Amino acid sequence: MTLEELEDWIDHLDPPPRVDGVSMLDGYLAAVIIGPCSISPYEWMDHMLGSHGDIRMEGTKQTAAIMGVVDRFNEVSEGLTTAPERYAPIFERTDDETVLAGPWCMGFLAALKLRRDAW
Repeated sequence: MTLEELEDWIDHLDPPPRVDGVSMLDGYLAAVIIGPCSISPYEWMDHMLGSHGDIRMEGTKQTAAIMGVVDRFNEVSEGLTTAPERYAPIFERTDDETVLAGPWCMGFLAALKLRRDAW
């Protein structure tokens, strides 16, 4: 699933998940990856997507979306490990290309809350 398709999937979830788009998802994943301790994918996926994060549902659109999340997780993890200076967060942009960093930051903060005391 592409990032655009993942954005559309997130936009149509009911009830809405904790992350409201790919930018917020990207910040969330960055915090999970660089955090002070390891967090089980089952835990952060459930925290981030609620019931939509069940990674045991095979052959569904939800599975494709989860695999899209995992693909982005792997991309961010690989990038931060091998070339952190080249890591480029996914920020939302307005029609006139103004960068909106807020959603990415909110995603980072949401994941930080999973291990607040460790941070």
